[in-house]
Amino acid sequence: MQGGATEGLVHLRKVGEAIDCCGNQDVPSKRRKDKFVTPPMDTLKVEEEILVSPFIDDMVRKGRDLFASYLAVPVSRLHLDPTVADCVERKQRRVKEGAEFVLRLQKTLRNSVLDRFFIFWSFFAEEEFYLLTLPIMFWNVDYKFARQMNFVVCGGLLWGNLLKDVFRLPRPANVEPRVWVPHAATQIDSTACRDFGFPSTHAMNSVSNSLFAVLYYLENYGSGATALTYCSLLLCMAVWIFCISFGRLYLGVHSPMDVKGGFTLGLLIAFLAQRPVSLCDKIDALLLNTPHVGLVLLLWISTVLTLNPQPRPMTPTFMQNCVVCGLMFGAAVGFRMETDRRSSGAARGTNSIGIPLLVFRTILGYVLVLVARSLLKAILVVAFRNAGFEPSPAKPVPRDDKTKAKQQEIKGWDLWAAAVVKTTVYSCLSWTILCGAPALFELIGLPCAMSG
Repeated sequence: MQGGATEGLVHLRKVGEAIDCCGNQDVPSKRRKDKFVTPPMDTLKVEEEILVSPFIDDMVRKGRDLFASYLAVPVSRLHLDPTVADCVERKQRRVKEGAEFVLRLQKTLRNSVLDRFFIFWSFFAEEEFYLLTLPIMFWNVDYKFARQMNFVVCGGLLWGNLLKDVFRLPRPANVEPRVWVPHAATQIDSTACRDFGFPSTHAMNSVSNSLFAVLYYLENYGSGATALTYCSLLLCMAVWIFCISFGRLYLGVHSPMDVKGGFTLGLLIAFLAQRPVSLCDKIDALLLNTPHVGLVLLLWISTVLTLNPQPRPMTPTFMQNCVVCGLMFGAAVGFRMETDRRSSGAARGTNSIGIPLLVFRTILGYVLVLVARSLLKAILVVAFRNAGFEPSPAKPVPRDDKTKAKQQEIKGWDLWAAAVVKTTVYSCLSWTILCGAPALFELIGLPCAMSG
């Protein structure tokens, strides 16, 4: 374990059993049991090799250990554990208890209606949901809210993913094969549930994003809010949180401990982002007043991704962190450039142009974003392949498929190339949403407003 935690192997069932339980099976596999494996699900094997030199590689590993300890120690202190190792050991015991709770819950409540209901709701905490909805908010509703929500979503995912790779705790189905996990849930999940379980980033998102939205509304539009308004907002937030968070237990992809950790992290993020800390407003001011802010942010995300814990075999969280870092970087640079462009005499813009024109403008924006993303990705992949790298590794397969698994091994510099492509493409996507598309809208005579 990196970051001051022990390297003790997580006690898991054989990978084949974990894969079996992702279908509709209610009984464990007949394969041999009690196999120690880590991490729990299909993962890519990253070939260990010298990247720069033995000395520099050793310094990077020590830096990752130190960075991981800074992430893990506050959590262990919060749980009153004397060391990170004690915290991990206690949580590993609770994983089995949580899996048994999930199994009892499913035996009591499972039916086809609730199956479809909670699978449907799980999508609303995925980053794909926000990639679809936030551009509409940027271009047609509230530019400031969408921008700050992007930082809340991406910052929370980055923090949660880092903690997952530090604590490396399995999901319920990996310690209790009888836990039912629907195939549709793994298809919707951006990591296909191949990452570790603690904390639940779905539960975290359900709390942080809904609470941030309520606090933002009350701060900016709630001057005349009545008791009915407050009750309606709280009810909507409670329904949103319950349907997503309880669904993680019902679908068998998280234990109560994972959800509780996500809840705690979500509350912390929301109150840091809005009142009383108002971190999002402070970040806005920093982005507008810092010279060469793009270079500063590039250095920051490069450092975070370099120090990102790297469990072997690799889990999907590192590449997802490349996505969220790219989205934050592109949004920050795009916000600064769009603000400078508007202050230099660009049209102020309006969203009061009628529904047909709003729909046309939104569709045009989506087309621009998709075209820019596809072109840049194709160019970067070709460029890296011509330079001798493979930046698009094959999709993960079960590790017992020896032939395909052998084809999936990624050399260190190929992983670096894949990370560069992923981060750059999503930086471009985010920049296009915040700056490129508004510039195009102005060019065709349909400039959008830039509230905040």
